[in-house]
Amino acid sequence: MPTKKKTTEPDVSKLSFEAASAELEQILQKIDSGDLGLEDAMALHRRGQLLLAHCRSLLDRADQELKEVSLDDLEPADDAD
Repeated sequence: MPTKKKTTEPDVSKLSFEAASAELEQILQKIDSGDLGLEDAMALHRRGQLLLAHCRSLLDRADQELKEVSLDDLEPADDAD
């Protein structure tokens, strides 16, 4: 019976957008290669889902921040005499 190997993957929540998307790309390449067994492919799929959710969260936060900045720019200045 094969033993599961413990990997020391970084915590997804601590990754930058760039690091998470790069790891996600690597996972996609590994899965697309077709060289993985089912268990390994499923483990990578689960990791990929976490990375994707993290990237979406970071993008949503950036989008919200940009909207807030844009709204601040639209407010009239008080001392425009």
